[in-house]
Amino acid sequence: MKYALPILPFLFISILTSTVSNAQEDSFSSEYCAGIYKGIRFILGEADKNWTALGKKLEGSQEYNEHAMKVQWTVEVAANYTIIHEAFCTEAE
Repeated sequence: MKYALPILPFLFISILTSTVSNAQEDSFSSEYCAGIYKGIRFILGEADKNWTALGKKLEGSQEYNEHAMKVQWTVEVAANYTIIHEAFCTEAE
């Protein structure tokens, strides 16, 4: 055990390095990426519709709160898919 402790940081670094390099090599097909992009645009369109509806409701009402929650949820989902799209569908510079 005494000899294993100095080796652990090197082992961790090698695992981390190999994981990062494998992630950069993996990518989605262009058709799959196009589908993700279309999904992001659709979700943002839904957020926009709910944002517009939100402006027509009385602040603090149940309908207002429902639309606010829908806006928040759709924007968060779009942000998550955007991260995936950027990680696996864009070319590294």
